[in-house]
Amino acid sequence: MKMESKEKMYLFSTAFFAVVVAIISLVCTMVLFVELQKQNRGSMPILENDEFLKVRNELSTVQDEFFKMKENFLNEIKELNIRIGTLETEALHWTNKANNMDINEEYNVTRIIRGKREATAAVQAGNIYGRDGRDGRMGPSGPPGPQGKSGPQGPPGPQGLAGRDGRDGNSGQSQWANDISRLLEQLHHDVTNKSRSSGIQSPPGQPGHSNGGAVYVRWGRTTCPDTTENVYSGIMGKSHYTHTGSGGNYLCLPREPEWGKTTAGEQSGAFIYGVEYQVSNSNNPFLTDNFPDPTKPATWLHNHDAVCAVCRVPDRSSHFMLPAMKTCPDSWTKEYNGYLMSQHYTHQHSEFICIDEAPEADAAGHEDKDGGLLYVVEAKCGSLPCPSYQHHMELTCAVCTK
Repeated sequence: MKMESKEKMYLFSTAFFAVVVAIISLVCTMVLFVELQKQNRGSMPILENDEFLKVRNELSTVQDEFFKMKENFLNEIKELNIRIGTLETEALHWTNKANNMDINEEYNVTRIIRGKREATAAVQAGNIYGRDGRDGRMGPSGPPGPQGKSGPQGPPGPQGLAGRDGRDGNSGQSQWANDISRLLEQLHHDVTNKSRSSGIQSPPGQPGHSNGGAVYVRWGRTTCPDTTENVYSGIMGKSHYTHTGSGGNYLCLPREPEWGKTTAGEQSGAFIYGVEYQVSNSNNPFLTDNFPDPTKPATWLHNHDAVCAVCRVPDRSSHFMLPAMKTCPDSWTKEYNGYLMSQHYTHQHSEFICIDEAPEADAAGHEDKDGGLLYVVEAKCGSLPCPSYQHHMELTCAVCTK
């Protein structure tokens, strides 16, 4: 009996110890789990806050880009509307220019107006739905027959293509741009084909009128180019090179003046003199083609009286003198070229004029009487950009018209 009681006690003690150890392990496990849960709960808000801030910043950036895209898109829509209106105006202009518009031309104009209307509707519809297509219009009736009778029925107009099904505007703003671009391309295509088929051309430039044209002075010559009108020829005039007052410009004086009321004697104090060439042995770039004796050197001009001619180009309206060049810009016509001349830098100020490269002179006016003077103009390095301009080199010139 005692042995059985001891064995039972031993087994009970062992079982009780095992249960206690199990309970302690379970408690420790639960405590550890609770601690881990607390740590996780403490760290989760930080992760969630960081992720939230990151997502919110990205959302804000996308929203800003969206508004920018929207603003740019609206500006593009406005420009497209302006362009469409311009093309429509041009198309109607050429339509009015045409005297005999046929059925195809009328159909093209109708499609142009329709294209403008569809583009405007696409913009106004926004992101709701597109518009359904329309059927083409019937062609107009044929012209009336002879003796007041009605003519045969004209052929029907081309059948319009069925419009595309309206699509959901939520597809994005890029679809708007695609639709409007398609309409604009179709509009441009219609205008181009209409102009080619009807043979309409741009209006020609206004022809020169008999009372218009470009007028210029050809200094150093008594004749004008073959394609121009010689208004008159004369001799050059200017104030004396030593006078500090009076006029500083050169004039082309007629050889036979007309007088008004005159008074003998000196009264006014303003005088005009003839003009003489001053060409030295070392400074004679001119050709001798128009000298009385072409075999003489260019220095023959020295102290001779300078001549001039006033020329008119009836079919051109603008002219200018281009210094330092022998040719004219593209689309301009060169009337003549030569060399720049003016008075000496120590004399009275005067203008720069272009003397023809092959000048003439008044053969009778060869005496050295001074008056106005003409010296060849040379470049002076310093403010002028050299070596493009050469120091003490004679400058050329050209007179151009358009």
